[in-house]
Amino acid sequence: MRTSCLMLPAFLALFLALGQSLCAQSPIEQLEKKKDEVVWTDPESIYELAVWAMNSKSSKVRREGRKLMKEVLELDEDHEGAREKLGFVKVGEKWYTRKKAAAARKALVQDKMKSRGYVWYKGGWIKKTEKRRWNKKWEKNAEDVWRSYEEVMREKGYTLYKGKWIRMSKKDLERMEFHRKQTGEDIMIVSTEHFALHTSIPVAFVEKYSKLCEEVYDWYMKTFNVPEGRAQQFFGRPVHIWTFSDSQQFQDWVTYYSEQYKFTKEDIETFRERPSGWLLPGKVLITIVAEQPEDIENSLLHQLGVLLQYYNIARPIPAWVSEAFGHLVEELFSGIKFGRVNMSTKAKYAGNGGIVSKAYNTKDGRDTIRSLVKAREWVRLAELSKKSLNNLNNHDLATGFSVTEWLFNHNRERYMKFLEAMKRGGGDPEQNVLKGITEGIGVSVSDLEEEWARYVKKHYKK
Repeated sequence: MRTSCLMLPAFLALFLALGQSLCAQSPIEQLEKKKDEVVWTDPESIYELAVWAMNSKSSKVRREGRKLMKEVLELDEDHEGAREKLGFVKVGEKWYTRKKAAAARKALVQDKMKSRGYVWYKGGWIKKTEKRRWNKKWEKNAEDVWRSYEEVMREKGYTLYKGKWIRMSKKDLERMEFHRKQTGEDIMIVSTEHFALHTSIPVAFVEKYSKLCEEVYDWYMKTFNVPEGRAQQFFGRPVHIWTFSDSQQFQDWVTYYSEQYKFTKEDIETFRERPSGWLLPGKVLITIVAEQPEDIENSLLHQLGVLLQYYNIARPIPAWVSEAFGHLVEELFSGIKFGRVNMSTKAKYAGNGGIVSKAYNTKDGRDTIRSLVKAREWVRLAELSKKSLNNLNNHDLATGFSVTEWLFNHNRERYMKFLEAMKRGGGDPEQNVLKGITEGIGVSVSDLEEEWARYVKKHYKK
């Protein structure tokens, strides 16, 4: 045992001496040793050694590495790795030094362009026949080839429509052609991420309304904390929005598109009775009849508000809740103001059996509801919740808007709880809204009305 212990230091000393001997080899000595392992007739074998040498910390070894790399080229003059390590650049089928590569590339491009009928013009290449068409709107591509403004715009997905460029997809263009064949009329169809606008109004309005649709959508999803996954799903297809300049055009469209949208007999009957445009959530469809393009804005905003709330709540709710939120969206987003915001709808009143136009203005509505509150003659929410859309009158619309505006603008958290409670409701719209008040907001309907009435008296002043 003692002998083994005495021998251990000797082994350690020998091991350290060998290690020091190996470490003591200089880079040039290591290079010479590696050369013994190279197959000098194999360019790849030499190349591996040359790469190692050129990465050495020793300048002398690096110089030797360059020499070895040149030997690789002697065996294989097109060896890509060796050419690149030595700073050569391939232009076409030939290798050049970096200094000469630019000139070679230029000459190659010139030969290529001239063979294709191009000439050098205004700092770029252009077909001889197109020189007269060139103007300052033209753009050069990566190869310095001049391309007309029209070409560039089409490549970006734009289509020239009535003198203005607008982005339209291939699918939109196919739908436009289908409509032309069906009706003989030209319309423009422009799709955004969540909407597809079908219309014949001027391009400027199309761009404005397409942008507005997405703006309202983004605002709603963010404001009402709609989960990202559900927000992205959004009916699973774009909302189709159609605009018409008059009732006859709308009625003709109903005939042409009955099969495509699968209109029922009841749908068509309703369209005949009320030819002013509709929102059909189940078909993800909005129709708007407006003589002037600027008159579309408020109807569009209103229907968007109703549709977004329908999607979010996904439960039956009273007509006044939907209408009130639609009016609120109009007030928040409309740029067309008559007094405050002008809104109009048409509905059939059971009392007089005909179509009655109803112009509702939120500014006038505030005055209306203030008078009703002072006289304590407003329509109670329990009764209001029983009314269908066709039975809502100006006082009803004023009441619904006022309650919604108060909760949204001054009691946002309570309004959110009101909506969340309705989401948990069943199939009865009236019960859902009462549940939204009592379980969501946490007060009785009468207490909520009294609190709202105090707000109206204080804030709705002339």
